[in-house]
Amino acid sequence: MRFPVLFLVLVVLGVLFVLPATADDRSTEIVRYDCTTDLTRREVTLFANGTIRLRDGQIGNESMGLTELGPNERQAFLSRLEGEDLSESRNPEKGVEGAWIERCELRLLLPGRPLQTYRFGHYDPLPLNLSRVVHIVEELAEKVPIVKDKDELPADYEPRPGDVLKRVGDGALFRVVAFTGDEKGVELEGVDWPLALYMPRDEVRRQFSALVSRAR
Repeated sequence: MRFPVLFLVLVVLGVLFVLPATADDRSTEIVRYDCTTDLTRREVTLFANGTIRLRDGQIGNESMGLTELGPNERQAFLSRLEGEDLSESRNPEKGVEGAWIERCELRLLLPGRPLQTYRFGHYDPLPLNLSRVVHIVEELAEKVPIVKDKDELPADYEPRPGDVLKRVGDGALFRVVAFTGDEKGVELEGVDWPLALYMPRDEVRRQFSALVSRAR
């Protein structure tokens, strides 16, 4: 009986090595709409887990905001995007160009479809279906409150599970997950990558410089 058992183990291991790793929904970009001039940038990103991120402002000093879509709202937006047939759409012909004219890149990675990328300018005439997709993405952006960076957290700030904070130094975003049993420690997780942090509650103010979004 040892041979069948060994064979079964080898088959299972083989499947594990062949199957690709599942991407983390927190970092998988379903939609990314990035518009820039020589000095400014506006970027809207919808992640697979329903997080919407908005960056807007001078390049290198953009304000940022985050919000979360519920499962039903997320699916409703996905259904609207999937309902637009872009199979025949191409990059529009170039219109007015210049240092102050926005150039945009739209990337779509909808479930079960290959990556689609479109590049166009602010004044370029868009096909109707592509124009509708841009309008849907702008609706996503309208849901995000922009929180401008400050030198430090508000004086009366008390962390809540669900708050998103910006770390001092590298600007990495972390979400407050929970408190320790004695309420003196805080657990945080990375928004853009799977990384957990644990620290004393009174250390949060020294480690983080801005409240990006407040828990509802």
